[in-house]
Amino acid sequence: MSFLYPLVLIALLVPLLLAILGVLAQHSARQSWQRLVAPAHRATLVRRHPLWRTALPAALGLLGLFSAILAAARPINGYTETAAVANGRNLIIAIDVSRSMETADVTPSRLEEARSAAYELIDALPTDKIGLMVFSGEADLVVPLTYDHVALKETLQNINREWVATGGTNFGRVLQRAMQDFERSAPDGTNALVILSDGEDTMDTSATLAKEAREKKLLVITVGIGTAAGGAIPDSNGENGLWQNAEGKHVISKLDATRLADFAKATGGDFFTMNSGTNLAAFARQAAEKLDRHEEKFSAAKVPNDLYQWFALPALLLIVAAILLSTEWRKAPRIVSALVLLLALWCTPHSAAATEASAQAYSRGLTLKAEGQADKAREELAQALLDEDASLQAAAYLAMGNISTAATFDKLRALYNAPGESPVPADATEDEEDPQVAPSAGQPGPDDLQKIVDELKQNLVPYQDALKANANFAPAQKNIDKVNALVKKLEEEIERLKQQQKQDDQQKQDDQQKQDDQQKQDDQQKQDDQQKQDDQQKQDDQQKQDDQQKQDDQQKQDDQQKQDEQQKQDDQQKQNDQQKQDDQQKQDDQQKQESQQPHASKEPNRKEKAQHRAASILKMHLDEEKGSPIPQQQPSVRPAKDY
Repeated sequence: MSFLYPLVLIALLVPLLLAILGVLAQHSARQSWQRLVAPAHRATLVRRHPLWRTALPAALGLLGLFSAILAAARPINGYTETAAVANGRNLIIAIDVSRSMETADVTPSRLEEARSAAYELIDALPTDKIGLMVFSGEADLVVPLTYDHVALKETLQNINREWVATGGTNFGRVLQRAMQDFERSAPDGTNALVILSDGEDTMDTSATLAKEAREKKLLVITVGIGTAAGGAIPDSNGENGLWQNAEGKHVISKLDATRLADFAKATGGDFFTMNSGTNLAAFARQAAEKLDRHEEKFSAAKVPNDLYQWFALPALLLIVAAILLSTEWRKAPRIVSALVLLLALWCTPHSAAATEASAQAYSRGLTLKAEGQADKAREELAQALLDEDASLQAAAYLAMGNISTAATFDKLRALYNAPGESPVPADATEDEEDPQVAPSAGQPGPDDLQKIVDELKQNLVPYQDALKANANFAPAQKNIDKVNALVKKLEEEIERLKQQQKQDDQQKQDDQQKQDDQQKQDDQQKQDDQQKQDDQQKQDDQQKQDDQQKQDDQQKQDDQQKQDEQQKQDDQQKQNDQQKQDDQQKQDDQQKQESQQPHASKEPNRKEKAQHRAASILKMHLDEEKGSPIPQQQPSVRPAKDY
């Protein structure tokens, strides 16, 4: 057990002091009349009240006061939490607070322009979880990811250059810090980092981290603040009110749009330039569609489990008993009037004030809900849940459920690309239209519809809490029935889409199989054609080899023939030469014989003439075979006499 107002317990000293003072007063009164009356006459002169008429009323009154103080401290036995579900995207806005952001090339300065752009981003994404980071040479996450956009704007209003001690501009540190924060709070899915800067990265360390950011599905959106012409950087302590570098020169700071665009491109993100006529809100909503939504359960309100009634009722009974026991009935009218006044002061103020404040919070919540400010409406309705009135609690639960269900209906209609207002469930005093699935202008997948079904089932929790607070609350039961009916329709649609998807997948497999078979046939035909070409090529190569072999054989035969003819000619030449030698030898021998026979007849006989004639003819033929153009001169043969 604990107390909502523990400081009230200090008042417990009051009954203790009253008890001490009562005992001392009783003792002093007894001594006073004892001094006035002699002991012998006390029984006759002094009338003593019974103990229950003196001590008991005082004790009961003190106990009643003690219990009343405990009840006023509001004892509780823990809290009852009402669960709520948020389904939004994660986004961190990083604002450059380096010295160059004080340049006034945009009115009133780049930093103020970045602050206005951040406000615009927050308003464009009212249901998303947004964090705030400031950076220059270092980066600091000043507001973690939160749905509390009011606190986010209050912090944004106060940021300045003094929030980061290190000068310069370091995009790499921004990436590192953003990846660390997303790793802790939202490690799964695609998250976004929006950098509002003039693009002058003086550290140039971001290139090595861009690849890591892309692998971790961190979408970086860079927003250029400033102009291409630029301007001088102001400095209240500098010469002419301008900042000077280490060389004593004034520096002109310009928007580096190329660096910002390249940085965003390296991480797969987008680049946007702030100038007149641009619509950053539309750009932010379009870029946010690339992000993954994260479903998060949190406690929408804590309702204390009060125990004060266990102390208040006994306190009232004890005080009434004390008054009745100590009353002298001849003075009853005044006592009764005091008792009635005490009861009125005790019972009426607390509950009436609480009910009025809760009713006002409920009314403000409905107004904000109608204006489309869902987060603020939830905050006001959560305050209404603190009231003890079961009817008011049920109505607040119903309104919170309607806010979540309306957002889910918007998502459902967006899936089907259907125009028009989303069907909003009824409030406690309104009639409700039947929520219907939008006409199929688009074709969502079963996974998308399953997310809608899960959200709708989660949206039933506030309606069920409303019935727990007030079992006869008809609007809550009506919305539960209609949401369940819609869930049933969506589940049937999911089943139909799954069957259709299976059929489409089977058709794709069949088509792919046909393509594969046709491809195999084409490949086989190509192989056959290639084989035929290879065989024909082999035949052609073999024919060429055979023809070449025949040519070589013929060449060999021709060469052999030439060698044989040459050999014959050489042999004939040798024979001719040998014949010539033989003829010459014979002539020489003949001459020798003639010289040795001087007395013989010098006239040749008939036989010799014939031999000489035959030799001449043979010699002539040999010369003609040798190709001699000049016939050999016939040797002079002395004709023989005829007689």
